[in-house]
Amino acid sequence: MNGKLIDYIQIILLLLILLSVNHKPLKKLKLIAKRALVVSLHFCSRAIPKKRNLIVFGGENGRGFRGNTKYLFLEMRKKPQLDCVWISKNDQVVAQLNKQGYQAYKHHSPKGVYYQLRAKLVIHSHSINDDFSKSFLGGAISYNTWHGVGLKKVWGANKKTFSYKILHEKSWLKRYFGTFVVKTNQAKTNYVVSTSEAVSSYYPETFLVPESHVLQLGQVRNDVFFKETEEDLLIPEWIRQRKVIMYMPTHRNFGKLETDINLVFDFQKLNQLCAEKGYIFLVKRHMYSSGQVPSIYENIIDISEEDYDPQLLLKYSDILLTDYSSCYTDYLLLDRPVLFYSYDLTLYLQKSNQMYFNYFDVTPGPKVNDFSNLLKELKGAMEDPTSYKEDRERVLNIFYAKENQGEVLQKQVHYIEEHLLK
Repeated sequence: MNGKLIDYIQIILLLLILLSVNHKPLKKLKLIAKRALVVSLHFCSRAIPKKRNLIVFGGENGRGFRGNTKYLFLEMRKKPQLDCVWISKNDQVVAQLNKQGYQAYKHHSPKGVYYQLRAKLVIHSHSINDDFSKSFLGGAISYNTWHGVGLKKVWGANKKTFSYKILHEKSWLKRYFGTFVVKTNQAKTNYVVSTSEAVSSYYPETFLVPESHVLQLGQVRNDVFFKETEEDLLIPEWIRQRKVIMYMPTHRNFGKLETDINLVFDFQKLNQLCAEKGYIFLVKRHMYSSGQVPSIYENIIDISEEDYDPQLLLKYSDILLTDYSSCYTDYLLLDRPVLFYSYDLTLYLQKSNQMYFNYFDVTPGPKVNDFSNLLKELKGAMEDPTSYKEDRERVLNIFYAKENQGEVLQKQVHYIEEHLLK
């Protein structure tokens, strides 16, 4: 009881300190009060007894049902001894899963709150804050599959994040109490899934976990590359049967630094090249991106609003065009041409994201910063897809260990059952 009393006193002190150091207390009072409440609830949730076989799943910032966590959910719910529940922030996702006979609840619904409070294990693809209601998961085990293997620094490694600023705060008092807020983005015990030794090397700093809790088990979502399933039919035949250039860019500071796509592409010339070579150019923008792709060109199609699984789109793409998105590291498993349209690299590094690697060391393909060179390199990739093959293999082995360059679902399920649930 004394220990709990001390924790509550610390929470109250946290609120008072945040108020005292803020120059605009009235303006920020709502945010501070919210954080204090979340810290309190997160701590209290640890006292709720956990059901040994209860697992809650979530993903895609709570918005979708796909990716690593989807496949783990579908596989693990086959096991009668496990109680698997999907938690979402999206009404349509919940309705869709319930219609298919799965247990799914909104994150703030009574049953959603109940299952989050009682779950022994939470399996997610982003932070627990993004995929669930973090206030209720203080006593759980977190298994973070993450949602990409890429260049960009996030969480504890990114100087622009709240977590980084708190952990490197000069004032020990602010750092001490700010750490309470940082910890609400984690559960009681936390694991994160990696793909190789190189990636594992920076995950402890990034996800604030000990080295022993970085699990080199691959990315389940890439299993679709190595087998045919009914899911493949969800990609329209007009995509599956054509030669495809897939353009998948990342976001720029959550859409705040976007350049209109019409200013970086000459769609008339691109359409002409595609017509000559028998390709279609598909645009799959990031969810934070904006802009309107012209609809007058026969061989250029914007599919950003379609709910196609990105991994299946990669599977049926003959050439990938990207910039700084992590999608290319997955695409390397298919050994097909990748081009990098890095027209704003300097601005991106200054204003949007820092990187773990030197960009030019781990991008195995042409890197162009203007449209005329892009058109030239696209033509080259169409004519000789084996170009850069050795470099692609070199970079693939950086991001994916040999044992993770094939199907990994069963390996992950086995680890979860034998090491986390027991």
